[in-house]
Amino acid sequence: MQISILLISTLACFLAAIALCAKARSICGILDLMDVPDDRKKHLSATPLMGGMALLAVFIPVAAAIVALTVSDRWVPTLLIWLGCIFVMAITGIADDRHSLSPRARLLISFTLFAGVAAFDPTFNVRVLDFEYPRWGVGLGAWWLAIIFTVVCCVGLINAINMADGKNGLVISLALGWLGLLACRAPTDLVMVILPLMALLAALLVYNLQGRLFLGDGGSYGLATAIGLLAIMIYNTAGSHALRAISADELIVLFAAPVLDSFRLTYVRLRQGRSPMSADRDHLHHHLQDKFGWPGGLVVYLLLALLPAALLQVLSA
Repeated sequence: MQISILLISTLACFLAAIALCAKARSICGILDLMDVPDDRKKHLSATPLMGGMALLAVFIPVAAAIVALTVSDRWVPTLLIWLGCIFVMAITGIADDRHSLSPRARLLISFTLFAGVAAFDPTFNVRVLDFEYPRWGVGLGAWWLAIIFTVVCCVGLINAINMADGKNGLVISLALGWLGLLACRAPTDLVMVILPLMALLAALLVYNLQGRLFLGDGGSYGLATAIGLLAIMIYNTAGSHALRAISADELIVLFAAPVLDSFRLTYVRLRQGRSPMSADRDHLHHHLQDKFGWPGGLVVYLLLALLPAALLQVLSA
């Protein structure tokens, strides 16, 4: 029964996303979610910002049905909170796509949301860092300190993923790789929602690689929220890797490439007296594009980002 629902929901996500993407131009035109070229944005024509709408219209309803039909009682409240967080951050990103929210407003929403869920559900709160190589652990002390650490990690990942979303195929391919590696360590109840999300992303990738739609902030914020909180849920699940389903060092390696690049960009921009959120062509994907072209640079980026994490999983299997 569970396998049948998983297959049906995964296929439903893929087909619904394909149908939605085929109408992306008209839907996003009505909603005023079109990315118009300018001096910085070099695409040829106004392009639909479809990622957030795909999460809201396809994935969240399908995932909610999965939670209602198949997920064990232990995971139902947590997954409903997870879907609520995706909804809030996707809406925040869509609002930014339409109205250009201030960085202060985006940060306020993000910090409030993640602090709230970390305080309410311990499944979303990182209290101890347990490493497998070498085997040791670091406690984060007070409850409030653990919440601050969790919030900083989540907001940092969102910022890193949003910064990386500058070339067709990059963030969606990264997300597919991350979800695939997380699924290898996730409990069955979480795999039930991971695979439909991967199916949705596969459909988006087909159109994104052709330049027919972009994720937009709605897509990158919602997707980063989904992946970040999933990683914490899996980390807080019992297993054989530092007594967890996935160890802290595996998660650090998994997200290292875009996060380290965002740290580097922030440092460089601040030294130059610019805002950390200002635009330029100093991103890792820009340097790889200049050296290897595109999609050659995409392949190199994915290898740098995902291969170390995959090898670490194999070594610790």
